[in-house]
Amino acid sequence: MFAPAPAPPRPWLRHAQRGTVLMLCLALGLQWALLQGIAWTGMLISFAREGSVIEAVEKTFDGQHACELCKKVKEGTQDSNNREHGTQEEDAGKGLAAVLTSTVGLIPPAGDTISFAMIRERMVKRNEMPETPPPRRGLV
Repeated sequence: MFAPAPAPPRPWLRHAQRGTVLMLCLALGLQWALLQGIAWTGMLISFAREGSVIEAVEKTFDGQHACELCKKVKEGTQDSNNREHGTQEEDAGKGLAAVLTSTVGLIPPAGDTISFAMIRERMVKRNEMPETPPPRRGLV
């Protein structure tokens, strides 16, 4: 009879979602990709001022003309990779017992022939015309 009341706005939910996405991005190391993109953009612009765009692209991505931000990003990614590998090696011995389990072999069922009953549908043929709708008010 009455429409349900609309749900109250939840501003805290939007903040929680954005915070979750931010934490996921930081956990995946996407901050380094963002900083590297910023560094490449700055290098491309500065090299394009000195020469052609093609030369600027070549200098930007050849690895020989790295800027200070590129060097910092490289150090940061190496540090984070070293930290991850160190903890993984330590945890490998602890988790070895969980990995060494017996294997389970699945045996497929025998190749029995399965028969299905044929379903026959009758097509219903109608000879009657559909009913005409009642006249609308104001259009007569």
